[in-house]
Parts: sequence; structure tokens; C-alpha cells
Amino acid sequence: GQFDEYEYETYASCTPDVLLSVRPSTIEAAGDGLFLASHCCEAGTKLLSEEGRVIKRPEAKKLLNDPGWKHANPVIQLNKNQFLDIRALRMYKANHATVLSGRNNIEIMRTGAGRIEVVALRNIYEDEELFWEYAPSWQPHSEE
Repeated sequence: GQFDEYEYETYASCTPDVLLSVRPSTIEAAGDGLFLASHCCEAGTKLLSEEGRVIKRPEAKKLLNDPGWKHANPVIQLNKNQFLDIRALRMYKANHATVLSGRNNIEIMRTGAGRIEVVALRNIYEDEELFWEYAPSWQPHSEE
């Protein structure tokens, strides 16, 4: 079928009845993107819940300056001295769009020290690429 190439490595069941797939982004030169592979999901649906690795500033700085990751946004800043390494998470494949672009259809919410959830901002339909605004949509968890 349409997703056969990705089926075993990147086709993931995330929450009941929600399927996501990783495939080439609709944004030119952006690499892969994260797409809804289910028929549809309603606004407010939790698409994904994942645990990232919390790292300290020196490790994050080293990672951000590594030539292989320098322009790839591999971490999210949690507070002054802590960052979340998101490289191994499926949500990492969701691409950036500004709120003004009108393309954002998910938000990333922090629900624990290193736990994040991906939630639909509006109804999302099969084959739509998932986009979020990296900084303004971030909802910090209250425990630091």
C-alpha cells in the first residue's frame, strides 16, 4: 500500500485508533515529516505520549554545536539549565510552522519532567502533515 516502505520502521500506533507515519515532508528540503495515517482525529485528541531524556546545559550546548545536529533543533529548553533531548522521539519528525502560517495543527505539552504529549489543535485528516510552533506553543510543566 501507500505506506509499505515505512510500515515496519516508522508506522506507529500512538493512542487507540490513531496511526502516525513518517515520510518525506511536504516542505521542500525539510527531510521527513510526521503525518496522520488514520482516517481522522478530532481536535483535542492525544496523538502521542513520549518520554524524552532531560539533559543539562553543557550537554545541550555540545549537541547544538555538533555539525550533524546544528540546524536540526534536537532539544527543547525546559528552564535555564535543563533541556529535553528529543532526537529519539517520534514527535521529533513533526515540522515547524509559525502560528501566522495557519499550518499548525498540533501542540506539544509537557506533562512530566521529561514527558510530552502531542495533541491535535483542530480536526486533522488522513495524510495531513503535522506542524507545531517550537517556542510559543510550549507549555512548561509546573515541576522543575
